[in-house]
Amino acid sequence: MTTFPRLHRRELLKLGALSVAGFDLLPFARPSNVQAQSRVSARGNAKSVIFLNLQGGPSQMDLFDVKMGKWAPENRDVRMTPQGFQFPYGLMPKMASRLGDLAVVRSTQAWETVHSRGQYYLQTGHAVSPARIKEAPSLGSVIAYEAFQKRRATDFLPPFVSMNYEPSTMYGPLQGEGCLPADCSPLTLDLKDRNLPFVVDAKDRARFDRRWAMLNQMDTSRQTLNDSSPQGMRQFDSFGRAVHKMMTNPGISKVLEITPEEHQAYGASPFGDACLIARNMVAADGGAKFLLVTQPGWDHHGAIYGKEGKGGLYKNAADLDAAYAALLLDLRRLKLLDSTLVVCMGEFGRTPGELTPLAGREHYADTMFSIFAGAGVKGGRVLGATDAEGAHITDFGWSANRPVYIEDVCATVYSALGIDWSKRITNTPSGRDFLYVDPAAGTKSINFREVGELYT
Repeated sequence: MTTFPRLHRRELLKLGALSVAGFDLLPFARPSNVQAQSRVSARGNAKSVIFLNLQGGPSQMDLFDVKMGKWAPENRDVRMTPQGFQFPYGLMPKMASRLGDLAVVRSTQAWETVHSRGQYYLQTGHAVSPARIKEAPSLGSVIAYEAFQKRRATDFLPPFVSMNYEPSTMYGPLQGEGCLPADCSPLTLDLKDRNLPFVVDAKDRARFDRRWAMLNQMDTSRQTLNDSSPQGMRQFDSFGRAVHKMMTNPGISKVLEITPEEHQAYGASPFGDACLIARNMVAADGGAKFLLVTQPGWDHHGAIYGKEGKGGLYKNAADLDAAYAALLLDLRRLKLLDSTLVVCMGEFGRTPGELTPLAGREHYADTMFSIFAGAGVKGGRVLGATDAEGAHITDFGWSANRPVYIEDVCATVYSALGIDWSKRITNTPSGRDFLYVDPAAGTKSINFREVGELYT
């Protein structure tokens, strides 16, 4: 069994500074500043959403919209699947057996071709606006905001969890709560070094409890908090109590437990470990609603196929193959797939046709893929189509008769969780309403909606 570092005294005294949502301390009546524009019929057939963020922009023509050309290496082993479409068995042999669970949307299109702006769009579902960039909450934070309405006393996990997102890169920061309360911020976990200091060994429990009591006695400001206290102080207190509840719940050890066998089955990678913990959080039924799992490394401007089939796309595809397939298999085995929506996509695609002089591909917005599974999604099929090079969409594959945008993906996620995506939040710092799904998109106004064809 893989063990994790114990929480030491210095770490305990820093609990208030952790990026953890105080998800069940502050009273959360239905906010008066949230209004629906026009009531929609949300499906509500998912308890949780796992969002696999392929950071950097994966090559669509090598993976889920596979194309042939002089540039293509032979060992992709492209074959026709039982479902009737071509797939690179050589790159993703394990996923080849899980295609019956997937609905692959090949008519997806991005608005941005810059990583930081594309990741912002992917995480929030909104165009970048310098004046509002700090107030726009992420998709996960909006889901956390909505989750408070049905929060149970037994819930010990935060509604929004983000794993393996590196904030100090060109991809931009992880988006958080924006104008929403700090309670809606994500719990952030980094699986690269498996540093998850939330497990207290039984032999250390008495000492931990004594030190927690001492902390509360020393910090007298906590004892006099009320509704008129400064928001920062109330949030600090909420953070600490929320972490304490998570750490003292017997279920947290099981959630963060990774056996050597499972570590190998999920690909023995940080991405695989994150997918495994996402599975555990869903299985725990402890209140986790939106799990953002990031796999970096898809920005292949050069040596996309590595050397002799090693590195580059091969390494990323192998890690994705093992973790993605194991996740779907386990969710089905545990009878959780019917109540868990699994979404997989990056911020944009890659340029089609011949490789660049650096043997790589540049950023490309016109074609990319998004993949859906679980929570009622009808798998084993492809929606939409592109031309022979993967440069242009030739068939949209759904009734809107246009590309599927990230806003449509967000509406689909909201709908799966039973959230009316037509809602807006008023009284924002800028004075401009924040719409859950804003029709004012990257370049034009569009009536975004759930991709209902995923279910039919």
